[in-house]
Amino acid sequence: MRLDREKLLQSILRLNSLLITHSNMDDILVKILDEVVDNIGFDKGIIRLFDATGQNLEAKAVKNYTIEERTNAFSVALNINQHDSVAVKVATSGQPIAIEMTATDPRIGATDRMLTRIHIRGSYFCAPLKIGEEVIGTIAAWFKEQTKFYPEEINLFLTYANALSIIIHNSRLFEANAEKIRQLTILQEAVSEMNASYALDNHILDILVNSALRIAKSDKVLVYFIDMERKRYLLNERGKVSISDRAVCEERIGGTIVQAALDADAIVTYPATAAEPSRRPVFPGYLAEIALPLKVKDKFKGVLYLAKKDGRYPQSHINVLDILVKNASTSYDSAVMHSLLSQEAKSLKTEVEILKEREGILLGFHNILGKSPKMLRLFHVIEEVAGHNTNILIQGESGTGKELIARAIHRQSNRSNKPFVDVNCAAIPGPLLESELFGYESGAFTDARKRKLGLLEYANGGTILLDEIGEMSIHLQAKFLRMLEDGHIRRLGGNENVPLDVRFIFSTNRDLARMVTENTFREDLFYRISVVPILIPPLRERKDDLMLLSHHYLDEFNKKFKKRVKGFTPEAEQVLAAYHWPGNVRELKNIIERVMILHSDGTLITPESLPAEMRVNTHQERFKIQIDKLLPQFTTEGIDFASVTDRISGDIKRQLIDHILEMCRGNKTEAARRLGISRYRLIREQKKISKNL
Repeated sequence: MRLDREKLLQSILRLNSLLITHSNMDDILVKILDEVVDNIGFDKGIIRLFDATGQNLEAKAVKNYTIEERTNAFSVALNINQHDSVAVKVATSGQPIAIEMTATDPRIGATDRMLTRIHIRGSYFCAPLKIGEEVIGTIAAWFKEQTKFYPEEINLFLTYANALSIIIHNSRLFEANAEKIRQLTILQEAVSEMNASYALDNHILDILVNSALRIAKSDKVLVYFIDMERKRYLLNERGKVSISDRAVCEERIGGTIVQAALDADAIVTYPATAAEPSRRPVFPGYLAEIALPLKVKDKFKGVLYLAKKDGRYPQSHINVLDILVKNASTSYDSAVMHSLLSQEAKSLKTEVEILKEREGILLGFHNILGKSPKMLRLFHVIEEVAGHNTNILIQGESGTGKELIARAIHRQSNRSNKPFVDVNCAAIPGPLLESELFGYESGAFTDARKRKLGLLEYANGGTILLDEIGEMSIHLQAKFLRMLEDGHIRRLGGNENVPLDVRFIFSTNRDLARMVTENTFREDLFYRISVVPILIPPLRERKDDLMLLSHHYLDEFNKKFKKRVKGFTPEAEQVLAAYHWPGNVRELKNIIERVMILHSDGTLITPESLPAEMRVNTHQERFKIQIDKLLPQFTTEGIDFASVTDRISGDIKRQLIDHILEMCRGNKTEAARRLGISRYRLIREQKKISKNL
């Protein structure tokens, strides 16, 4: 039997279509093996790819393997330093291996004999999958009958393997970016929802479990909790909760990865290395496992466990799951603290506090005005996180008051009597920012005549706000990450390590998650700074606060300009409420100041006093439904109600989407955010509208 040149060429042409499709990686690998076995003529095939470490070859797809062979292939990753295998030899040398008699060829190693039965008879061919000089994996195929491999056939199959490598590489690049965005989106939603929960019930646990399953694409989940005070042991298997004594739980988790993570107080994955001894799985048949320790103050400790049948847990999944678990611990800490504070508050409430609660108003919280539900939740988050020393990332549009939030956290914390230092990363050039943060020794560079303490060192014991962190250069990001991990700095030109005790708060109006996928912001630094993310709502989502802030600035500028402007007419208030406020609170303050400078004393502010761009009402006219234009001429039979109402609904959707897109200058991501839907739903709605026109 010989390799058919014509079949190989036809197979390459068929597979080339995968270069321009965004199919799932697993589907692509299956299609490749289908071609190799069904169309080219091999009897069995396997594709292995290197993991993130570049040390282990993991089975990704097999064809015509027995159940036993499939289980062996997916449960053992071939380590290039430990396993005697044809695939390892090909991957390390970058050269193919053609074996015409597998029964007698000494290159068939012990690992090959353990994994499959190819050594019994037949011929075997293994080729490297390469991008340039880099080997990304191997593809191997087996003829059950003895076959002669000629040089031209080997070269032709190598060309075939190179084409497959490009297809696999392109698919991995696409999946990597899509997967990162998917994971970070789930993480952000979960953390925001957990931070907003203050009840000591199963809500936080439900968010943790469901989000972890989605992030890691797992099949099984279990949470093991130990109540340290009451000596109770709890198992939660996706909503099924059982409280047992220690002996019962240890019988279930003893000798498993859950026990290992609990004992080591560290993340444990299985299989971690091929040399690792076998461990009893929590769920039989689910061989890929991960266990992450979970602590809640000194009251509880436990483990989040996930499992799936095939594959492994890559480092990208582990990083995101680690952040998720740490945020769950912080949320439980906050819920416990909130419960204690609530009990104390009930016994200490004064009559004035009760009145305030009835009115639903919380004013002047550390110089931040707000009574809307979103701001009240934000004030609660500030109170809860202030007592912890975890890193905080404050996100929000320009002008929403990110620095005010940071100062409020500092004043609420136990560091309030220590320095608060704010640094605008966008306002200081990169090289100068490094010396400003880290300081320098005398003679470190030209004009460095004496030692200068950096702002990080100056803030020791207190809090430092790094505003616009997204503007920090990649070079400085690496040095800053090292400082966060080591807990000390080294001045420019110096050799001494200076220990730091600083609470870090970061703020930005940029989408750091997207910057990570675009490689303009370090992924590892993003994980370190976003332990507790806080999202400040824009002014347009705080309608309850708009007039409260407007009257506050009115009073402020009355005092400043020594005027007695009485307030706003109802029409002026309507104009303020209808405006979109792209500049948020900062824009509101500037507009009120401009109006007050030009306004007469002792009168009310009218719409004519406000800027012209705020009074444009043409957009409102767009949404007035002209029924007479939409309805057909009445007949004695009447109208088709469903058809007319569908047309009206579609027209409203079209006008609304066109209007928002115009406001956002065609930016679909921003338009979707303002509409409160996903970008993909916006695109689907546009397609539906276009189809019905």
